Amino acid sequence: MKFWKNLLRCSLLALSIFLVRSINVPAIVDMRIIQTTCRTIPGLTKEQIELCLRASDVTMAALDGLELAIQECQNQFRWHRWNCSSLSNKSRNPYASNLLKRGYKESAFAYAIAAAGVAHNVARACSQGKLLACGCDPSINRRGLSKYLRESILEDRIPNTLNSVEAYANPSLDKRKLRSRLASRWKWGGCSHNMDFGAEFSELFLDARERAGDIQSQINLHNNRVGRKAVANNMVIRCKCHGMSGSCQLKTCWRSAPDFQVVGKVLKQQFRRAVLVDQSNIGNGPPMVVVSHKNKKRRKNRPPRKSQAGRGSRDEMRKLENSLFYYQRSPNFCEKDLNSDIPGTSGRRCNRTSSGSDSCASMCCGRGYSLIREQRVERCHCKFHWCCYVECQRCDVEEWISICN
Repeated sequence: MKFWKNLLRCSLLALSIFLVRSINVPAIVDMRIIQTTCRTIPGLTKEQIELCLRASDVTMAALDGLELAIQECQNQFRWHRWNCSSLSNKSRNPYASNLLKRGYKESAFAYAIAAAGVAHNVARACSQGKLLACGCDPSINRRGLSKYLRESILEDRIPNTLNSVEAYANPSLDKRKLRSRLASRWKWGGCSHNMDFGAEFSELFLDARERAGDIQSQINLHNNRVGRKAVANNMVIRCKCHGMSGSCQLKTCWRSAPDFQVVGKVLKQQFRRAVLVDQSNIGNGPPMVVVSHKNKKRRKNRPPRKSQAGRGSRDEMRKLENSLFYYQRSPNFCEKDLNSDIPGTSGRRCNRTSSGSDSCASMCCGRGYSLIREQRVERCHCKFHWCCYVECQRCDVEEWISICN
């Protein structure tokens, strides 16, 4: 008996040593790597480095959100003279670009989509259980899914049977109405994206860069808020059905952040309607918005009502809250300018048959273009074989493309 006790003690001791070596040591190594990463990312302020050291996992999710924002920015502006290429750098920090030190309309879009990317990715990481500081959205009142499933099964068994009490008491009650009423009932049961935490961390991480009270800092803070609102105002409800044979007698629903392409399209619309701010008061108080009011003809002897005037001013203020602000006229982005991180359009691809922003006349800025024959190999004539693989052939494709001079 003593032999087995000693053997058990030795086994537990060996197991504890193994756990210490396999868990604690990598944790220390990872912490050192994280501290080194936080201090070596160029462009971070002192407050951002301190936040990175306190919440390193959330900061890494925020940096991934910045990369997501850059990719979507390049997707939205891929056929414009400015295509967000200056924001992509090895440091993973778009704020290292000199373009964000300007007050252009493109700079406003970059600030907004960066703040949106951080909030979006952090909120998703919270719901996926990747972060220690947050989890699912705590504001959603959710019950245990298994308990609710048991209750719903007991409730749904009664009206679905031919000898149900409710059908017997009310013979005129249609079974279809009962089933539609049951299908319309749902409960919060999934893991909703924690948008409150994502927006709050985005504010802590990005707004910490703007400490001055001048017009540039105030406009940057405003554009950051516009980006976060673009994510929060477009949250969607996703549901999953539960039931026998694919029926939807019970739905588990949760609030989810929208696809980031939707956020990019919303901000692109705000970019087209961006508002110019008077820069004559730089460093002297709050910014003054320059808004062009259209002269509307009023009927004689019909003065506007006070309620209508107040409603119009509130609607105008609401529009301004969701509008991008800028205070410098944008250049044409045709020529290369290293001081502003403008790469120019030389070597960019254009469309000869188009009349929009991707046309060669617009993209090449009057410098002309050259035709280049491009040869590439693509997969073609694909066939699906049971089961289960796809077999494709390799085809040589030749195409003439237009490149700006």
